[in-house]
Amino acid sequence: VVDRGSRDYTLPDQMQWRDTENGKTANLYGDPSKPGLYAYVLKRGPNVWSKPHFHDNDRFVTVLEGTFWVGTGNYDPQRTVPLKPGSFVRDVARGIHFDGTKEDGATLYFVGIGPAPSRPAEPSATTSSSDAVIDPAIRQIQRIEDMPKESFVLYGDSSKPGIYLQYQRRAPNNWSRAHNHPIDRMIMVLGGTMWIGTGPSGDPTRTVGVPKGGFIRDIAQGVHYDGSRDDGLWIQIAGIGPTATTYVDPPK
Repeated sequence: VVDRGSRDYTLPDQMQWRDTENGKTANLYGDPSKPGLYAYVLKRGPNVWSKPHFHDNDRFVTVLEGTFWVGTGNYDPQRTVPLKPGSFVRDVARGIHFDGTKEDGATLYFVGIGPAPSRPAEPSATTSSSDAVIDPAIRQIQRIEDMPKESFVLYGDSSKPGIYLQYQRRAPNNWSRAHNHPIDRMIMVLGGTMWIGTGPSGDPTRTVGVPKGGFIRDIAQGVHYDGSRDDGLWIQIAGIGPTATTYVDPPK
């Protein structure tokens, strides 16, 4: 039904997990150890904490399940902020931070530009320019409780060079026309089911349902369409700009 050369997808039960020192990871796009865009999911068990560290490039984290406790500067789990599912974090390049889980663990979705190693911070380097629990010069958080209920931009601008991330919400039974994009785009389903199809027909009966926790890769120039059914839809879209949407007429 779906042409994998135009649009690829990974259902939640198809993710390939491997054990790491931070938890179980499933790589979804690219490779965080190499140059270019990457995306992966991390499952962190209960009471697992990182020590203060930093990354050479910005990194973007979305909470999928559980609670993610985030801090900046010196390691102190008591000086952290809890982030619930749907919350979003930008780790600013070279900003020293730490994070962890408590009893409920957390499942996290990471997007960024590689290579993205975690570099340990020297104790003398963990100074902060802010008295706040989270120094916004180091880590920028958007709590789900404070977010708009409609679509909005999380970071960047898809019409300009650089990485961008967006939240998109669709009402029930809302469908796009067939279209394509000039560069790959990544989608994580955060709520509802995204029904995806390929080709110019726009036929809702020739689609595959990707539920919450599923991942979709829109391949550059691949013609596709998608929509929601009775449960509505909430997704995160990420990619490298500048990009655009070119609509394709259905066959006559």
